Amino acid sequence: MTADPPPRPPLPPRPVLDAGGGVLLREHRPEDAEAVFEQCNDPDMQRWTTVPVPYERHHVEGFFTHLAAGWDDGSLAGFAIEADGRFAGTVDLRLGEAGWAEVGFGLHPAARGRGVMTRAVSTLLDWGFTELDLVGVHWRAVVGNHASRRVAEKCGFRVEGEVRGLLVARGQRDDGWIGSLLATDPR
Repeated sequence: MTADPPPRPPLPPRPVLDAGGGVLLREHRPEDAEAVFEQCNDPDMQRWTTVPVPYERHHVEGFFTHLAAGWDDGSLAGFAIEADGRFAGTVDLRLGEAGWAEVGFGLHPAARGRGVMTRAVSTLLDWGFTELDLVGVHWRAVVGNHASRRVAEKCGFRVEGEVRGLLVARGQRDDGWIGSLLATDPR
């Protein structure tokens, strides 16, 4: 018989994090809904992530509810990415046991190719290691998602392998890359 995992500590009040270069991490707002809908209907977003397909407007409300519930129960530290005053994507830490988390991220097509995600992920990692006392963070992506891998590598993740059947989205199992970053690793 296994014991229930210890309760997660509560997350601190949600901060606004300045990633520099006009990039902020902040709470999602109702006015972000249209841009979230656009982002999640982008073919690359649908190919490389687990967003529902087709992605419908009611999914945005469910996503916002999921983010708020995760913050409240200490399981998910999710942030909207704002670049130059506009919604640009989402980045989160999915908090696990023993001081570990998994990072997840997705960027609106209009914000791609400008280093926005690298700034956002780096800032989130700094916050997670400092404010949440994380020991380490995992990153995973479908094999072939080179944009995600570039961000992970620029943020200091060590890509440690390719795992057959690692990831499941919409009933399909894909091979995945996996990497890790320890709090003590250079970034």
